[in-house]
Amino acid sequence: MGAYLNRPVVEKEKEEGSGDKFSYACTTMQGWRASQEDAHNCVVDLHPEWHMFAVYDGHGGTEVSKFTSAKLPEFLKERKFWESEDIGECLQKAFVDFDDFIRAEDSMKLLKEIANEGKPRRTPGDDAQDEADRIDTIEESAIPITELLKQYGGGVGGGLGKSLLRAFLQNRGDDSDSDEDEEMNEAEGEEEEEAEEEDGQEKKENTDDADVEEEEEKKTKKVQKRCSKSPIQSEAKKSKSDESEDAKASSSSGQEKGAEVEDEESSDNDFVADEEAEDEDQSDEETEAPDFGQLMLGGGGIEVPGEDSGTTACVVLVGNDKVIVANAGDSRAILCRAGKAIDLSVDHKPEDDVETKRIHAAGGTIEDGRVNGGLNLSRAFGDHAYKKNHALHLKDQMITAHPDIKIESLTPEDEFLVVACDGIWNSMESQQVADFVSKLLAEGKTCAEVCDALCDACLAESTEGDGTGCDNMTVICTNFKR
Repeated sequence: MGAYLNRPVVEKEKEEGSGDKFSYACTTMQGWRASQEDAHNCVVDLHPEWHMFAVYDGHGGTEVSKFTSAKLPEFLKERKFWESEDIGECLQKAFVDFDDFIRAEDSMKLLKEIANEGKPRRTPGDDAQDEADRIDTIEESAIPITELLKQYGGGVGGGLGKSLLRAFLQNRGDDSDSDEDEEMNEAEGEEEEEAEEEDGQEKKENTDDADVEEEEEKKTKKVQKRCSKSPIQSEAKKSKSDESEDAKASSSSGQEKGAEVEDEESSDNDFVADEEAEDEDQSDEETEAPDFGQLMLGGGGIEVPGEDSGTTACVVLVGNDKVIVANAGDSRAILCRAGKAIDLSVDHKPEDDVETKRIHAAGGTIEDGRVNGGLNLSRAFGDHAYKKNHALHLKDQMITAHPDIKIESLTPEDEFLVVACDGIWNSMESQQVADFVSKLLAEGKTCAEVCDALCDACLAESTEGDGTGCDNMTVICTNFKR
C-alpha cells in the first residue's frame, strides 16, 4: 500500500477561537497517510489590526511544516509588513528570506531535532543494517562511470557528459588532479571504444571468444582501479561551493533574533558569490557542472531535513478592511461572497506555463507532472536539494518559495474564509466547498463542526482509486460576524 495505512486515522486535532469581528476553527486529520505532515497557524492579533491564518502542507517529512508554523508568524511580524508602501512586495521578499533562513546552521539543527522527534533510539542492531546498506552502495559503485552517465544524461563526449563526469570525480573526493584527468581520459577512451564497437557490429559478431574475454578483463581492471582510488563513504564529501554556502547560511541565523535583513538584491548576490569567485579561466563546462550527488538523489543517500523535505505555505492576513494572501504551492484560500467562491490563490503546479519556464531555465525537467521526476508541486519552503543552481537567485530556482500575492477588499457581503491543503481541494472544487460550508453555517453549525464535517466528506472510502481523498487534511474556516 506504499505510503497508505490499512485503515485511515480519523481522529481529529482541533483549534478554535474568535476575534472582534470573526470566529474561527481549524481541524487536521491524518487520514490514510502513514503520518501527518501538515501544520498550520491561527494567530489572532499578530498585530493589533492584523490576524494570520495559514496552512502548511509538508512533504518528505513534517519538520519543515512544523518549523514554518513555529517561526514564520514572528518572522513576518518583525518585517512590519503593515507599514510597507508595497505590502505584496514586502511579503514576497519575506518569503524568500525565510526560505534562506531555513538553511541557516541553527535552523538545520532544529529541523533535524524535529525530524527525529518520536523516533526510537538507535540500537546495536542498527549498525548491522547500516553496514548492509553500505555494502549495497559499494556494489552499485562498481558500475562503470560511462554506464552511469548514460543513465543520467548521456555519454562523455558532449559538454554535459564531461561536466557530469568531472562533478562525479570531484564529489567522490579524489585528491589528485592528475588522477582525475587520467580517469577522464579513460572514460572518454571507453566511450570511443564503444562507438567503434557499434560501428563494427557485424565484425564484432565474428570476434572469437578469446578476444571478448580479453576486452572484458581490460574493462574490469579499469573499474577496480577507480574503486581502489576512492573508498566509498556513508556520506559524500561536500564540494567547495557547498561548504561556502553552509558558511553563508550560518551567518544568516541571526535573523531570528530580529537582526535587520539585507535587501533581496544583496542576499541574492551572496547566493551566487561562490560562482563569481571561481577562476576566470575555468571553462563554462566546469563552472556550470551539475552537482552529481543531486543527480543521484534518491539513490541511497541520507535524507537531509530541509534539503529533501519541504512545505507549501498559504498565508492569509486579515485586516480591518482587506484580506491579503501570500501563497507558495498548491494549498488554497477562498473567500465566500454572497454565496460565490472567490479564489484568493492559484495552485502552483509544474506544468503551468510560468512554472515550466522557470523550471527549465533553472536546468530542471518535468516528468509526469513532477519536477525532475520528484515533486509534483513547484513552489515551497525547503526542498533545497532542488535549489542548487548557483548561477541563479534563490527565488529563481526550479522550486521557489516566491509567493503569488492577492489583495482583496472586504465587503458587507463577505461571509467566510476557507484555507486548506490539497487534501481538501483534490476532492472538492472551490464552489463546492463554499456551498458545503454555507449550508452547515446556515444550519447553525459552529466553525469547528464545519471543519470536521468537511474532512469527513473528503475522506476516501479506500485507497484503491487515484489517491483522491487519501491525503492528510487540514482546513481553517473563519466566519465573519456581519
